[in-house]
Amino acid sequence: MDKEVEPTEVEQVAQQVKPAKKTRRKTILLGLLIAVLLVAAAGGSYWWRDKTAKASENRQTADISALQQTTANLKKQLAAEIAKNAKTAAPACVAKAPGATTIDNIETSITSGNTAALEGYMAASVNVITAASEGLGAKTPTQAVTSITNFISSDTSSWDYNFSLPAASLATYGKGSYGQYFPGTAVVGKATNKKVISFSFDCNTKISTVFFAANEDLLKQ
Repeated sequence: MDKEVEPTEVEQVAQQVKPAKKTRRKTILLGLLIAVLLVAAAGGSYWWRDKTAKASENRQTADISALQQTTANLKKQLAAEIAKNAKTAAPACVAKAPGATTIDNIETSITSGNTAALEGYMAASVNVITAASEGLGAKTPTQAVTSITNFISSDTSSWDYNFSLPAASLATYGKGSYGQYFPGTAVVGKATNKKVISFSFDCNTKISTVFFAANEDLLKQ
């Protein structure tokens, strides 16, 4: 039999080097794989954050746009409602003086004592005020006529009312504490016993307020 040939020293070293080289290659490959995985993970994370940020930005933009549209619609509705109310609101009632014939008839009803004739010239509600007592308040035309009758009939001489008072007298009445009952459109009369009666009118030229003063001196305070 042939003798087994013992490997030489060089062969033994070569046999030991081969496994070492394989181990290093595996280590390098493993390191490269880990690096690739880390890079991929980092890239995926960046992509996900970028995608999420863009989605959030898009949602915010959409929300802002929706709010702006809602605000614009509400402004239109408010403007339409204001315009609607402006059209339906009743115009302010500005006092108007009646015609000369009506004024003459009102004055005659007092100077003649025929107070019942006044009812046809009155508004549905008449504010009756007496100086110093501050009565009587809102009255029906019939009640207002009764108040007028009681005021002038306490002294028959008071029927002799002067409705052509000097402008200076009317100006004095208008400056006193009862000035509101002597507007420029009022019909004012003063009796010989110094009683004063004033008729004020509404925008329909109807008697809306009747004011009494037992003495004109009350109007100068």
